[in-house]
Amino acid sequence: MNFPKTDNCCTNMDWLEYLATAGDQELHFSVMRGTDLGDTFRAFCHDYQEPITINGWTLSNVEEVEQ
Repeated sequence: MNFPKTDNCCTNMDWLEYLATAGDQELHFSVMRGTDLGDTFRAFCHDYQEPITINGWTLSNVEEVEQ
């Protein structure tokens, strides 16, 4: 699987963008369409511009960012 390397890559690859909280942390990330956000999944972190793994069950207040 090709993984995005920048914010623009996420847009070009038609990934979905989200804002969420996990405990006291705020996350800004993108995922491939069809990703189960309640499971463990790979995402692209917009804050650090790198791939991350997220345990979806730790997320709260997940909102899709309108593009």
